[in-house]
Amino acid sequence: MRQKTESRRQAFIEVARGVFDEFGFEAASMSEIAARVGGSKATLYSYFPSKEELFLAVVRSVAENHLRTTFGDLDAGRSVRENLLLFSERFIRLLASNEIINSHRYLVGEAGKSSVGRLFYEQGPRVGQDETSRFLATAMGKGELRKSDPEIAAKQLVALCKAEHFEERLLAVREELSEAEVREMAARAVDLFMRGYAPD
Repeated sequence: MRQKTESRRQAFIEVARGVFDEFGFEAASMSEIAARVGGSKATLYSYFPSKEELFLAVVRSVAENHLRTTFGDLDAGRSVRENLLLFSERFIRLLASNEIINSHRYLVGEAGKSSVGRLFYEQGPRVGQDETSRFLATAMGKGELRKSDPEIAAKQLVALCKAEHFEERLLAVREELSEAEVREMAARAVDLFMRGYAPD
């Protein structure tokens, strides 16, 4: 019974993700989500008391998947530079993906009308930033990076990973990145980051 209940919950989350992407947060309806899953709105509300709670569950699910993809297998006997390159390549690939770009496009529009922007930030980018901060703090503790504020360093690393493509992708000025472009951008970001945070 528990497995069936969790399976149902995940089905609502997956369908809701598609509905939020299609309509945006404000226009998406609980009725539409319930209908697409094939259940009643009452059943959906028994899992998620509000649309905001369902949205948070969607963001958490997506964030957990992206965190596994981005941070998985880091620090497995590699140098800090090798780990930073691996992280940066994965992160740039993620940031430039159609999924993330499309999400940011509608979230920017929705943020001024509801709490959806803050909810997304706290459960998505903020979680990734905290994980990046912990990774850098570990490297600083080992003497692999200059000791500094790991939260600020994390923000700077993320900014470097965004610098060459994100705004252009967001505004449809640039097409999807090639693998060669991802690697080159990551290398330049890490080179600049290491110039600022190389051990004394």
